[in-house]
Amino acid sequence: MRVALVGPYPLDPDRIDGGPDTSFMALATALAELGDIEPQAITFVPGLERQLRKEVDGLSVTYIPAPRRFRSLALHLRERRALSRVLASVRPDLVHAQDALQYGFISLKAAKRLPVVLTIHGIAREEIGFAADPLVRLRFAIAAIPLQRYCISHARYLTHSTPYAAEYFGNRMRGRSWDIANPIPDRFFEAERSPEPGRMLHVAKVVPLKRLIDLVEAMPSIAGAVPTASLQVAGEELPSEYTRQVRSRVRALGLEERVAFRGPLSPRQLVEEYRLASVLVLPSGQENSPLTIGEAMASGVPVVATRVGGVAHLVDEGTTGHVVAPGDVSALADRIISVLGDPARVASFGAAARERAERDFRIGVVAKQMRELYEAAIAGGPS
Repeated sequence: MRVALVGPYPLDPDRIDGGPDTSFMALATALAELGDIEPQAITFVPGLERQLRKEVDGLSVTYIPAPRRFRSLALHLRERRALSRVLASVRPDLVHAQDALQYGFISLKAAKRLPVVLTIHGIAREEIGFAADPLVRLRFAIAAIPLQRYCISHARYLTHSTPYAAEYFGNRMRGRSWDIANPIPDRFFEAERSPEPGRMLHVAKVVPLKRLIDLVEAMPSIAGAVPTASLQVAGEELPSEYTRQVRSRVRALGLEERVAFRGPLSPRQLVEEYRLASVLVLPSGQENSPLTIGEAMASGVPVVATRVGGVAHLVDEGTTGHVVAPGDVSALADRIISVLGDPARVASFGAAARERAERDFRIGVVAKQMRELYEAAIAGGPS
């Protein structure tokens, strides 16, 4: 079976932009390891001068040039034509697009004679309110939300990594859907745990959506109860007013010695951070199925996160971690303290988290479930 995987595959595998990139790369690896599926990765790179095709760890990846601006406003016409040409060359049995936004829309339009599977990675309407830039909010309103609405209503085959997306879209999803978890690379399961007392980890870009400032505001209470408390922030700091606000609060609260901004980390560096962390903290305002929670669980790290989107489907309250209401800084601090202040709880939560991850997130498990989906889609015919 030949599968065209259309999604965000980075030019440099050591410089990953976010969860969808990591999930896409892991899925391609998992499918290749099955032996009876030949994955072909296809991605779009804004500003790339010419089309490239490379072998990356045994996987064929095609990089297609894309415009830097006005892509959605032009309904991705250039990318649709380019993808049609690549698919004619690759001749896949099925196309699997790694979102229900631009990649999904392009794939549905370019591959009308093939079954097309879409994976829902985010919900545009719920994320628009966290965009500080008015132009970004405008792009969401006039481009992202309509594209996602089209994908959800036109795709015959959809996947989501928790039941949240199916619950959210309800009967607007007119096709058949499968609940298949994000695959987590083996390197996270292989992390040899050595948690440092009081060490917290936050893995995300510094953007309003992730509400890092709530964790910063909770830090004085946490440090008062746990003297060894420290925070590692692993994620890109965008040049924005929000980043300046977070940095300003760290200084105002006298937390410079406790909070380390590490920037974006390589996969190897990230595994090391999970190995050392006593707890992962994700106080987001909105999430679908954050990959960092899966990575933490695979690494045996307890999680304290907010009860938004699909998070409650991932974190078993009182068993693998805790969930709190978004914006409740006091509750966030209390739950973190309850974990950091009890090494036995760190160990028991971490063990339960890894057990859940072994059952649901291993790439071999996910790949077999995806193969069953592909077989059903091929039998069902084009979208």
